[in-house]
Amino acid sequence: PNISNATREEEVSNEGKQTRSSEDWREGRRIVELDVLATGLRACLKCGLPLQLGHTIDIQTYGLGCLLKVQCFNTICMHVNSVPTGKRHDRVWDVNSKLATALVHSGLGERQANSFLSELNIPAFSYKLVSARLKEVGNVVEEVAKESTNEALEKELAAVEQKKGKLVVAVDAGWQKRGSGRAYDSKSGHCSMIGPEKGKIINYSVRSKECRVCSRAESRNESPRKHACYRNWEGSSKGMEADMVIEMVKDVQSKGCTVAALVGDEDSTTIGRVRANISNSIEKMSDRNHLKKILGNSLYSLKKNHPVLTVKIIKYLQSCFNYIIAQGEGNPEQIAKDLNALSKHPFGDHQCCSSRWCKFLSNPKSVFKSFPQGKLSCQKKPLTCASLQKSLESVFEGYAKNSLKLSTVGSTQANESFNRMVSAKAPKHVHYSSSGNLNYRVAASVAQKNTGHRYLVNVNKKLGLSPGYHTQRLARLRDYQRSKQRALATTRAFKRKRLEKKAKMHQKLASAEVREGVSYQTGCSLDAAISDDIQSIPAPVITPEYLPLEPKTLNDSSMTYFDVETTGLGRDSHIIQLSAVNSQNTKFNRYIKPARPILPQASEVTGLKFQNGKMYHDDREVQSIGISNALTAFILFLKEIHNTVLVGHNSKIFDVPILITALEKNGLLNNFMSSVKGFIDTLPLFKECIPNQPSYSQPKIYNTLFGELYSAHDSMEDVVALRRLFEKISPSLVLKSKFSGTYESVMQLYQHRNCTKGLLTTLRPLTNSKTITNCMATKIASSGLGLSHLKLAHKRDQQQGIENLFTELCGHPSKARVTKSKKIIQATSTYLNDLEE
Repeated sequence: PNISNATREEEVSNEGKQTRSSEDWREGRRIVELDVLATGLRACLKCGLPLQLGHTIDIQTYGLGCLLKVQCFNTICMHVNSVPTGKRHDRVWDVNSKLATALVHSGLGERQANSFLSELNIPAFSYKLVSARLKEVGNVVEEVAKESTNEALEKELAAVEQKKGKLVVAVDAGWQKRGSGRAYDSKSGHCSMIGPEKGKIINYSVRSKECRVCSRAESRNESPRKHACYRNWEGSSKGMEADMVIEMVKDVQSKGCTVAALVGDEDSTTIGRVRANISNSIEKMSDRNHLKKILGNSLYSLKKNHPVLTVKIIKYLQSCFNYIIAQGEGNPEQIAKDLNALSKHPFGDHQCCSSRWCKFLSNPKSVFKSFPQGKLSCQKKPLTCASLQKSLESVFEGYAKNSLKLSTVGSTQANESFNRMVSAKAPKHVHYSSSGNLNYRVAASVAQKNTGHRYLVNVNKKLGLSPGYHTQRLARLRDYQRSKQRALATTRAFKRKRLEKKAKMHQKLASAEVREGVSYQTGCSLDAAISDDIQSIPAPVITPEYLPLEPKTLNDSSMTYFDVETTGLGRDSHIIQLSAVNSQNTKFNRYIKPARPILPQASEVTGLKFQNGKMYHDDREVQSIGISNALTAFILFLKEIHNTVLVGHNSKIFDVPILITALEKNGLLNNFMSSVKGFIDTLPLFKECIPNQPSYSQPKIYNTLFGELYSAHDSMEDVVALRRLFEKISPSLVLKSKFSGTYESVMQLYQHRNCTKGLLTTLRPLTNSKTITNCMATKIASSGLGLSHLKLAHKRDQQQGIENLFTELCGHPSKARVTKSKKIIQATSTYLNDLEE
């Protein structure tokens, strides 16, 4: 399409024709004030008869407002009435002015708002229209913001005078483009001045290096037309902050207020220029949050040469530092003494510590919760690295020398909060700097910070618009929510919950990083080697559980009772007898030739022996067949009855795993799956139905209910007895469902056990060396970890890697993947460390 003559306000269709809004008033949706529309339809302006909306013949759209051309149905009159869909002021539609206010308040631009409206099938508005309305609204928003800062200044001064103190203000700047750390080239920036007593903005300033009108005129070598130019800075982006602070301080002092001190980050340029341009008596106070970050940077740089200085220890030292600064406010001698003691405190030397922050003075048996444990104890022990202690002494000695400065610190947290508010109304990825749009949005943030969302009501009133019920209602609701949130945020329970949530997040992140290995690493240089640490450790595996069969499924199914006799008592035993009986009393019984010797203990219990290729039961020869033939016959037996459920005693633990293992080895698992709906284990079912029994073995329960014995451990006799027991107890469908399992869930549990068994084999060196118990090895393997995974985690982050892996949260919010025991973690780490050496 030819778009050489297209302007910003035009939209070009595929045919090269300018698209226009549809003239059909029935097409799409409109924003309508029902009261205004009802009034307009009340009577024809010429004959006085009521009008009908259905008689509309045309529509004229003005942004979000429109005029409906409604023809009078009186055949004599036929007058075409212009019925508005909303209110107007000075020929401007109220809804369009409110649209501009909404864009500023919500942080949307023309394109985003039109995308939103078009999805609702509401006609889009033009850039030219919203630009004009933004100028109308923006000036009022700036006026409201300025009024709020003047009011905040008066309240701040009153609070300072009441305390007989000096005016101290916190200043901080923000930019509309993120800096890379080396290059700061944002075309605009803003700065706020906040009084710490009331936490309100008492002044603000905006700088911009660009104006759209001026730039366009310069590109055409023309003089710019007369306009409101918002370009007010020609210097570098970094230089904006100092200039804005100087402007704000001068403005405040012009109102008869003397600024005694500035709270800000550690930028010495700003305070230097303020003193040079205003007064040398203005003090500079550090921000406690910036001090904490600077300390953290110093400690993290030490971590490279001292691996024992873990992240937890660094955070512990930062917390102690913060506490020392807070407790020593106005007392530089105390701060200097405590900071010098802090370099000795982590190493168990508490002679110089203060009882205000050191718990070891009151309880010498206390432990460092964030520190590593000793070799012979699970208790957390002090650090012992002499070189680290010397490095820490050097770090804290530098802070102690500046104790006077540290005794009077402030906070720019409120300024940071304001900067986030500005970034919501003027997102950094959208360019608002070349017009007054940025000033309007910063002003809106100022007004919201000082007065809450009700500033919108003030803006509407100054525009001569009705704020509206819903606007006022939501403003009240948002302000109430904010005040409630602030009240909750100061409570100890909220802070503890926030710290716990943060700790869980860090734990989750640390565990993920250990499992993933190197997931993000720079490789910009030509000779950069490709990282070979790309193997991932499996995520936590949660042991599957039986999913119960639905009562309806059980009601439509028939019961088949089964039992197996095996060569031993382990799950790796082979089946030597397989028996079953169904609800029609059809019996199935096969003796099976074992592929391994029958253990004497099993032979003594079952009476089965296999000698010279022949099977004997109680010294009587019985016919035996191969396992494959026996299982094939069993499947054919089950297929004779549709929707069958296998019922066995203690089958979940023993019979089912052994049966599935045999089916899988002989390639009959899929065929078997189509014949069975699920399983029921009668052992827990009998415990529920017949409580307080000394034993729940099948022969004991049978004797209790029938007062007789049967030939137990003959699987044919067992299934017949089990059927009698089951029918005697006659459990409800709910109980049957409770102790049942679907075939799918049984298979998942079976596969999980096989995987655990394979991983457990790799962990034998740990159990053989008595590093961990067999039970703990099973727990490790059950979570999806083998020895190779432990070695990988240890290689990546030594003991901390093992700890992050073992303590990874899974399933229940507080349940560890393996264990939180420091003793087991250290023992495993020590073994792996010795293995590497």
